[in-house]
Amino acid sequence: MMDAGRSFSGNERNCFFINLGNGKFSDISGISGLDYPDDGRAISTTDWDGDGDIDMWISNRNGPRLRLMKNDAQHDNSFISILLKGNGTTVNKDAIGARVAIIRENNSDSSQQIQTLRAGQGFLSQSSKWIHFGLNKSLQNISIRINWPDKSIENIKGIKPNNRYIIEQGNPVAKSSSIRSEKIKLAFSPALKKTPSQIARVPAITLFKGPKINLTKNGIKLKNDAEKKHQLLNLWATWCGPCLQEMAQFRDQKEALTKNGIELIALNVDGLGQLNSKSKKPSEVIKSLEFPFPSVPANESLMNILQRIHDQNVGLNEPLPIPSSFLINPDGNVSVIYKGQVSVKQIIEDTNHSSKGLIERIKESSQFAGSTIKHPKAIQRLFEHEASLNSRHAKNWFSAGEMRGAIHHYEKASKLNPKSKEILSNLAKCYFNLANQMDKQKMTIEALQFYKKGLNIQPQNSAARNNLSWILATSSDQKIRNPKEALRIASKLNADTKNKVPQILDTLAAAQAASGQFDNAVESALTAISKLKNNTDLKKNIQNRLNLYKQKKALSMPIN
Repeated sequence: MMDAGRSFSGNERNCFFINLGNGKFSDISGISGLDYPDDGRAISTTDWDGDGDIDMWISNRNGPRLRLMKNDAQHDNSFISILLKGNGTTVNKDAIGARVAIIRENNSDSSQQIQTLRAGQGFLSQSSKWIHFGLNKSLQNISIRINWPDKSIENIKGIKPNNRYIIEQGNPVAKSSSIRSEKIKLAFSPALKKTPSQIARVPAITLFKGPKINLTKNGIKLKNDAEKKHQLLNLWATWCGPCLQEMAQFRDQKEALTKNGIELIALNVDGLGQLNSKSKKPSEVIKSLEFPFPSVPANESLMNILQRIHDQNVGLNEPLPIPSSFLINPDGNVSVIYKGQVSVKQIIEDTNHSSKGLIERIKESSQFAGSTIKHPKAIQRLFEHEASLNSRHAKNWFSAGEMRGAIHHYEKASKLNPKSKEILSNLAKCYFNLANQMDKQKMTIEALQFYKKGLNIQPQNSAARNNLSWILATSSDQKIRNPKEALRIASKLNADTKNKVPQILDTLAAAQAASGQFDNAVESALTAISKLKNNTDLKKNIQNRLNLYKQKKALSMPIN
């Protein structure tokens, strides 16, 4: 649901119902003051301030994560609060599961109040184990009946209103208890109801790989090498008034941006949506603004990358508003996302965000005051979570066919969580895929590097071993060609596969020929052909190579 742009609560306001005492409930959400548009998860009740009425703690998925709702209603009713202690043998020490009933002595009202002591009542939450009864002020003489979890029953007399009692199983006398002597002080903050806005600053906790851009005569080209500059990618449209205001600000403060090493590129999105026939051409708008920075049309591929990075940082798949900007650090990682207009001063201040440690980035990314947990186990869990996010983002890059982006994040994830076999396995897969891409592009040296990196993780990968051996055996580049190593790899691989795989036998033949073992090469090639039935193209290619081996010639593949 989250990834679909929805919350578990459906963005509905909290609801609050009052028991009318006649088997019906009434919705008093509005007048209670509890109808916040929170993505609520749990509610816990307790007499927090010890004034004899129930207060509430509310936890939310979104901010604020916690609300304390103090019950300061004026009333003259009474209460009884009871803490049960089980015997620790037949009944657990906390007496979870016990049922307590209020018995009114010498009162005309014969109705009962009954509560059950529970271990938990909400998601990752638990109310106080003090059982709290609200009572009519006229009640004076009260006894209670306790049904313990072991099915024993006890009746306790002498209970007075407006008191707290500790009752131990097997003891017929309730012990009076006072409220805690030290009250926990909490800073007061008003519960504000803010109007939703599309303007937001999103400092990145996890530094995801962003698109580095090269400007060309024909527009833009993505690049992977990071220059020692920050790059601000600004999305704008001719029909967007706030965009034009923001661009005028960038124009007027060009010197400040340049001085702080910020390269600004304005990406026009007009061509990616429905155009207004009355709108000016982007080039005309740029000229009229006297905009001093480069502006090029955004393409769908780039927008998909930016949208994906936004969704990973924000947690909701919401379309990017216009204007939006992405601050990319010199290492090529997205540091901050700006939804809506942003000041040049803020951009300059944010250039140091990515240089901070994980804990500091978490603090800065919080929208509310507070402190982070510094326990070693908590910090370790943060690193594991960071690794998980990097791994998740790497999968997105992999799905998009961008192996370098996937490798970048799997390498980060592996450093954060080196014990994860899954991360290492996925990283090796990316190395192999990129090596294959490099090999097809005749970028042989690069292909070798990535095959070796992958094999350092998965040394038994047959396909990678075979491809590596083939390159070493057949390359015409003498700096790359290594017949001895090629033969070693191919011979071991063929033995591991029991002389049954035609593709491996083909590689073995090439390595044997490169090593001057032409008779062996002929034999291996013939064996490979004999094991091929329907693969006519491969059979034809091996036959051609066989003819070379019969002529005492080794295979030599051209270099790029």
